[in-house]
Parts: sequence; C-alpha cells; structure tokens
Amino acid sequence: MFSDPAHSWPSSRTPRPRQDALTQALQRIDDLEHTARAGEQQHTEMKRRLDRLERQLSVLLASRLEQRSDLPGARHGDHQTLARRFRTLIEQDFVTFARRFADRCDRVLDRPTPERSARLIGILSERLFARNLPSKQQLVRHLRLADHAGHAEAAIADLYERCTDLAARIDRAGLHHTWDFASTIGEHADPARHDVWPRCDSRAPISFVMAPAYLVDGHIYSPQIVYTRL
Repeated sequence: MFSDPAHSWPSSRTPRPRQDALTQALQRIDDLEHTARAGEQQHTEMKRRLDRLERQLSVLLASRLEQRSDLPGARHGDHQTLARRFRTLIEQDFVTFARRFADRCDRVLDRPTPERSARLIGILSERLFARNLPSKQQLVRHLRLADHAGHAEAAIADLYERCTDLAARIDRAGLHHTWDFASTIGEHADPARHDVWPRCDSRAPISFVMAPAYLVDGHIYSPQIVYTRL
C-alpha cells in the first residue's frame, strides 16, 4: 500500500532556520571578539609608538633649544613636554568630565546649555591651577555637583591626582613657571596669546578664560584657551 505524499511526515533532514541563525550569530560573535582583541593589540602598540615618538621629540627639541642663545638650555625641552601634557589634560580629561557632569553642576546651570561644559572647564582650571590648591573635599564642595552614587566625587579625585602629578613634574623640571589667567573680558582674542575654543567665533570678544596660559621664564609654552560667543 502506497502512502499519500500529501500526508507524509517532514524529513528529519529538513533545514532548521532558527538553528542556522543561532550558528551564524555565534560565529559572528567569535569574529567580533577576534576583531576586538586585534584592535586592542593594535591600540597598545600604537600607544607604545606614540610614547616613544614623544620621548624622541623631547630629546630633539631639547637639542635644538640648547643651540639657542635666548633660552637657558635643555630644561625648556622638559617644559615643552609638560605643556603638551597640560593641553592633553584640558582637551581630553577636563572635557570628558565636563560633558559628563555639567548638567548636574549648580554653578553652571544658569548658563545656556551649549556653554555649560566650557564654563565648568573654566571653573576647574581656576581651582586646580590656582596658586593655593584646594583640597579634594574643598573642590567637591565648591562645584556643588548632584552626586548620589559617588561617581562625580571619584571623577574629581582622578582629575585632582592628574593635576597634582603634573604640578610635581613641573616643579622637578625647574625654572620659573606661572599660570596666567589674566585677560580682559570683552576684548578680542590675540592669536599670539590666546587659542579660541573650537566652535566659538574667533572674531567675537572673549567671554571667559577656560584654561590659563603656561609661561616659563616669561615665554608662552601654551596659550590661554578662551571662550567667545558661538
């Protein structure tokens, strides 16, 4: 007796789309993990190369400075390196902190939203590069940040440690250095003394100073960073 094909049972070899999709997804995850590991290795290697290039650049710059009669020697090369560290601190660490916490800081909530992060960077600079450095606890109280889980306090402590480490390196480098906050609000930026914050109008008058100039024996190693109208 022949069976009716219309009522035959499905073959056990019929493809199972869900199982195939799961297999593909697992393979995709393995591929992504492999790519991530490779990317991490490349990032680590690139950082090592950048650190090596920075050291080489410092040596080259120090050698060039030794040949100049108007500068006192290789120690200025150390300050060039420290000036780059200072700018990285402002443009990366301070910016990251400000973007994360500006909308929780009572001291900047009266400012227009696009300006709050920049103003918080200015407040941090005023405190962390002051002649008399406040304690971490004083800085936390001064910023008046809404912080229910302690994240802001931990981030402030991290910035504080980075700034005190930079200050110690600058002291060890020797020579007389100053942080110059002096600017006339309402005047236009001077390209020889100021860097205007990105997205601001370089033709507009200065609204406030975001970061001080870094001076060594009267020479500008890092200009002031100023905020103007957007």
